Amino acid sequence: MNPLADLHVHSTFSDGRDPIEANIAAAEALGLDALGCVDHVRVDTDWVPAYVEAVQRLRGETAVELRCGIEAKLLDTTGALDLPDQIEGIDAIYAADHQVPLAEGPTHPREVRERIAAGDLDAAAVIDAILTSTARALDRPQRVVIAHFLSILPKIGLSEADVPLDGLERLAAETARTGQEIEVSERWRCPSAATLRPFVRAGVTILLSTDSHKSDTIGRYDYCLAVKQELGTG
Repeated sequence: MNPLADLHVHSTFSDGRDPIEANIAAAEALGLDALGCVDHVRVDTDWVPAYVEAVQRLRGETAVELRCGIEAKLLDTTGALDLPDQIEGIDAIYAADHQVPLAEGPTHPREVRERIAAGDLDAAAVIDAILTSTARALDRPQRVVIAHFLSILPKIGLSEADVPLDGLERLAAETARTGQEIEVSERWRCPSAATLRPFVRAGVTILLSTDSHKSDTIGRYDYCLAVKQELGTG
C-alpha cells in the first residue's frame, strides 16, 4: 500500500475535469512515483486506442510510472464487464459495482433497495450476487483491480457489516489465485479494514487510490491512510 502512488485517476477521456498531462503534473508536484490513469468505458466506447497512445507517449515525458487502465461496470453474476472489444494496450481493468450485478443484469440500486424493502429480493442473495460477479470477473488474462469494492451497498440500504466473512474469504482466495488486486478508495471511503483483512491474509496486493476526477485531489489521502494504519501494512 504505497502512499506515493495514486492508482485510480480519471481524465478528460471520460468524466475527469483535467487532461492526463495535468494529472501527471499534479503527481509530479506531490512527488508520487506511480499514477494510475483510469477512464470509464462501455461496450460502445471507441476512444481506447487514442487513450492508450496518449498514455504511452506521455510515459516518455515523466519519471512517474504510468498505468493505463479502464474502468468498467460489473454486469451480472457471470462476471461479464461492460467492455468494448478493443482494449489492446490496457494494463489493468478496474471492475466496479456501478449498478447491482444481478443474474438478470445490471440493476439500478434504487430498484434493488425497493425490492429488498418489499420482500421481492433477499438482501443476502444480493450480497452473494455482488461477490459472485466480482469473483468471476477476475479470471481473465488482463490485470484486474476490484474497484471501490462494496461502494454500492449504502445505496441499497446495506453495509459492509452485512457481508459474511466466508464470502469475503472466498473472494479473497479467488483474487489471490488469479493474481489480481483490490483498491482502497479515498473517494468512496471503502472498503473497510475489516473487509480487507481476508485479502491481506491471502496475500492480495492492495492499492491506494483517490478515484480523483480533478487533478487537485490526486494523491491526497485521509481514509486510505487510516485503513493502512489499522491493517498495519507496510
